[in-house]
Amino acid sequence: MNGATLILQWRELNGRHPSTWPHGWRNALLLTLFVAVLLAGWQLHLIAEIDALERSEHDYAALKSSYPEKHRRAMAFAHSAQHIQNLEQHVATLEEQLQPFIDIDLALDGIGDAALKNRLQFEFARPGRPETKHGYVEAPIAIRLSGNYHDVGRFSADMAAFPRLVILDDMRMNNADRPGQVTLEAVVLTYRRSPGKEEKS
Repeated sequence: MNGATLILQWRELNGRHPSTWPHGWRNALLLTLFVAVLLAGWQLHLIAEIDALERSEHDYAALKSSYPEKHRRAMAFAHSAQHIQNLEQHVATLEEQLQPFIDIDLALDGIGDAALKNRLQFEFARPGRPETKHGYVEAPIAIRLSGNYHDVGRFSADMAAFPRLVILDDMRMNNADRPGQVTLEAVVLTYRRSPGKEEKS
């Protein structure tokens, strides 16, 4: 059957009901409808899968682009956690140096011994009013002493090595009346545990 015959038969089918078509053309029509229905159903079934695949690809691209930043944050968090742990250990070490009470006379004796050891003239020491802060009590002692510049430096080093927690704060150095001499004015801060923390421990 050549092409001209097929075209002629097709024209003869125009306007006729498919039930009256020749057997071959009816089979071709049924096959075409079957394939069309199959493709339509297949397409409808795949739409959800295609959408899910597109969403997965979009999520993958978003995760891939955000991974470097999240990795950096994770590394920073790990570093911060280690830093916090080191700070907590340092704070625990300092808390061990806190005495249950502040013996002003003992603190003054220590300051006086350090001044005498470094050949400094101890001019005065004025204890201030203790202040309760975060978990401890801070008691200031205002001091003034004079002597050689290097001796004042060694005195500061001795105070830093004091067995109890002592801090030299608000340090001011001025020239003394004698050549080569300086005057040091500072506030010695001593600490003890607060009463509330004592009760908890």
